[in-house]
Amino acid sequence: MSKASSCSVLLVSFAALLVGCSGGMTSPNQPVSPNMVQASLTIHDNPPTGVTVLSFDIDVTGAELQPSETGTQPVSMLSEPEDIELEHLQTESALLASRSVPTGTYSSLMVSFANPRMTIQNQTPNTLMLGSQSCLTQQICEFDPKLNQSSVTVQGSPFPITLTMNSPVVLKMDFNVDASVQPGDLSITPTVSLVQVPTTNSTGQQDEEDVEVVGTITSLGQTTFNVQSGMNGPSFTIATDSNTQFDFGTSCSTANFSCLKVGQIVAVEAKMQPDGSPLLAFAVKLFQPPNQISFAGSITSVSSGGTSFQIVLFDEEAFGGEMGSFSMGSPLTINLATPTAFSVDTGGFMLPSGLSFMSPADLMAGQKVRLHPTGLPSGMPPNVTVTVDQVQLEPSPITGTITAINTGSNPETFTLGNLPAFFQNAKIMSIQVDVLSNTRFETEEDHMVSGLSSFKIGDTVSVRGLLFNTMATPTMGAEKVVNRSMSSGTDD
Repeated sequence: MSKASSCSVLLVSFAALLVGCSGGMTSPNQPVSPNMVQASLTIHDNPPTGVTVLSFDIDVTGAELQPSETGTQPVSMLSEPEDIELEHLQTESALLASRSVPTGTYSSLMVSFANPRMTIQNQTPNTLMLGSQSCLTQQICEFDPKLNQSSVTVQGSPFPITLTMNSPVVLKMDFNVDASVQPGDLSITPTVSLVQVPTTNSTGQQDEEDVEVVGTITSLGQTTFNVQSGMNGPSFTIATDSNTQFDFGTSCSTANFSCLKVGQIVAVEAKMQPDGSPLLAFAVKLFQPPNQISFAGSITSVSSGGTSFQIVLFDEEAFGGEMGSFSMGSPLTINLATPTAFSVDTGGFMLPSGLSFMSPADLMAGQKVRLHPTGLPSGMPPNVTVTVDQVQLEPSPITGTITAINTGSNPETFTLGNLPAFFQNAKIMSIQVDVLSNTRFETEEDHMVSGLSSFKIGDTVSVRGLLFNTMATPTMGAEKVVNRSMSSGTDD
């Protein structure tokens, strides 16, 4: 199971605080009291260019709003530290918190960090010294970088912010991994920016932030359920309605609320409601039935024979018990059992013909896969091997630059170039992105845009979708496209 998946953007809604990945908040959904206003905070990742960072995990230990009035105490948005993994938040936002704060004017936000953890691939021709640890060229290395400063104060735009009754505020914090990782020793100097996300759209209707929560169901109501994210993370109350889609595969054919069971690990895509109401789910997907083990990771390389491949661990909870103890970002070698079943998590998306994931020949670097182990791991870190008998292809995020657009094809397509160094190292210089019938197009501030016609060659975009090892050029079926070159007028 993965941590709260909305770490790519830190969203603060005054009364609510959103955080990416996992954390320790006990009650993110709170009612608004007199002279209090709802505030929410989310976090996301500004994907680095020339990525060699495969996993970046950091604790957000505090987030305090500083009132403009002299002598007034700061207002804490976090009740407990939040553990955030940023690399998978390129297209998503994570809810850090949602809570009521006093009305008034605020001049800045101070955010505190601790315990950075990174997994990198050394693509230089030289051995890197990471503290006392050496990392050979082309080697994947997991280490704890030095944190150069423990807090950052964000002031200037969008501050000052004046909070009034019945006017909820949502703040989105961007953690720029590329700028934060320092050259040379790869130490961390946190670099963040903040935007205020409008809570109403151009028509005057309420505009709701999309977030993802992955966790274990702890209780069920008639139309609501509670999810605890991560292993010891915050609990969220999730509401459902007639529009909520349930994806439980063959395990529950009714595909409705009755499929939910206590103990299941689920991924919830939801709308964050700035008034403090429970998150409203628009999609609920089964990750793992109770007492069954699976884990996910991003493929970093595939053996020439196709019988094994290497991943960086994306979620660690499966390894907290019977599977042993491994951290997010741990490198693992995966051996394929005979036979191994291959499948695709389409998530309700209709993929174009010709895209398949049926055998080891369909594996490639950059894919995210969910795996079912046949037994316990063998070896010691960093040389750990796991044998699996099920491999499921899941959506993964990629950031690059649009180098070509074809609106005359069926489906419409665009070419993603200037890919992270990780892909270039695997001799993948471009990816064809297929636009599906229900592909979502957004700006970085979460405003919906009309479609591919709103994009142009040269735009930097983050795409989430299923990545297929097709001939000549890999193909991604896009679920979501975020334009990082477009601004709605709010500085970030």
